[in-house]
Amino acid sequence: MEISVEEEINLASRLIDEGEFEQSFIVTLFICEKYSNPLVLFSVAALLVDIGQMGQNKEASQLALKIMEDNESIFLSIEEIDKNVFYYNFGNAKSNFIEDKIDLDISNNLSFSDIEDLIELKTYYWKAIKFAKEEYENVPPEYIVNLGNSLKRQFRLVEALACYDTINQLNLGIPQSWVNRSETLELLNQMSNTFTISMLNEIKKGYDFCTLSNSIPEQWREGYKHYSINVEKQINDMIVKEDITLDEYENNHLKEEYSQLSQNRKFYLNEHLSLSEHGLYCKCNGSARDNLTIPTLNGITGEYIIPMEFVLNRLKSEFIFARQMYYEFLHDNNDKSIKYESCFSELHNDDILNIDIEKARTSFRICFGILDKIGVAICDLYNLYPKNNIVYFQNFWQLDKDNRREKFERIKTPGLLALYSIATDLNNRKDGELAFFKDWRNDLEHKFVVIHKNEIPIDDYDTYSFFEDILFIQESELIENLKILLQLTRSAIFSFVYMVREDALQNEKKDIYGIRRIEKQNS
Repeated sequence: MEISVEEEINLASRLIDEGEFEQSFIVTLFICEKYSNPLVLFSVAALLVDIGQMGQNKEASQLALKIMEDNESIFLSIEEIDKNVFYYNFGNAKSNFIEDKIDLDISNNLSFSDIEDLIELKTYYWKAIKFAKEEYENVPPEYIVNLGNSLKRQFRLVEALACYDTINQLNLGIPQSWVNRSETLELLNQMSNTFTISMLNEIKKGYDFCTLSNSIPEQWREGYKHYSINVEKQINDMIVKEDITLDEYENNHLKEEYSQLSQNRKFYLNEHLSLSEHGLYCKCNGSARDNLTIPTLNGITGEYIIPMEFVLNRLKSEFIFARQMYYEFLHDNNDKSIKYESCFSELHNDDILNIDIEKARTSFRICFGILDKIGVAICDLYNLYPKNNIVYFQNFWQLDKDNRREKFERIKTPGLLALYSIATDLNNRKDGELAFFKDWRNDLEHKFVVIHKNEIPIDDYDTYSFFEDILFIQESELIENLKILLQLTRSAIFSFVYMVREDALQNEKKDIYGIRRIEKQNS
């Protein structure tokens, strides 16, 4: 008896779950040749994506991407295919293809062109998450994990860790989130030039989780065991070298330290808003302060370190203020007497007026000032001001003008590449999903913006029709996006630090800074 297409698709999917990737590939190709229905073709593409990634099958990856690219408009027009599902699978198809072409290399062999390919991939995951928020109560966890994987490949390690921690805290048992967290911490070890026993323990924890998971192919298990054993050896070597006991790092001890932190600090750690390197992976006393600095315990030299530390002080001061205002908006509602004394006219137009909402508005605007200052610091450090000397973080790069791409390529570091990637999120010319943030910031600064509670603002007296240009933002939408912007700004601050550190370390090996100064004088 002939089986249905649904049964054939289920068979291919089950073979993938069992690790029989070659057999699943054969079944999927058979389905692809037998049926021309667009819905079936979309399911085929999704299967090929998994086969390509999990089975390391380049042919499957290439065919999946071709199907997605050739049928993009058709798939998006089919009501039965949710847009978030399409963009998620398209991102996965693109990811497999890019992984075949671009190796993640912390040794600075990636180019800005490589990062631009990865930026396109990141955009698909952002789109998937955006449409999922509109269609589902909760964003599917695999969307957030794969966004983290994409950010990791662009050296945006701070954000990648936040993605993995968000999912791991849900206790859903997703091994991909744990193993990618461990790999990201290993990259952080290299990129930050710092590491601790706590970091090594966290790396080992991720690999150990995967060795016990029933959700991974059996043939991968031994590899994770091998990684775990290697990390354990590093931990034991460090214990001997430092003459310490592992008891200091046991979970109960760490939980006790976390419980003694202030409510503010707990909030910043939980919401991924601290400026502590230790706080990126651990919530103990070591993360109780925003002690991020450019120099490390091993020392960083260079005549520009002090000026760049001056920049970092300014970035930290403004970020801590913006972060505090966000915290106070959520937790410290001001006394009602303040609103009473303010004497606002009651216009019945749903325009929220109080000190708390002004804190949220101000916090949003400050973040862009921080980002622009990072752009100015990059221009001063590397003599990269654009011709008009105007620096906005999201678009001062101008890689395709005046040989600027060549200049950036000469000085690229993982931190600089990460900053460029962050900038593209805010640039509408790069199809940045967060480009509207800049529009909001400009409108908050220069135009009338109504923050309202209701989905559609009430306007009993028809106040708003008088104005030609007025922006309406629902309060919940503003706060959700303010959190994203704060996390993005925090990531940029970390990336700035790592950029300067790596530059200084390179200068210790050869006199790059001297060459740069000559270039600056001759320009």
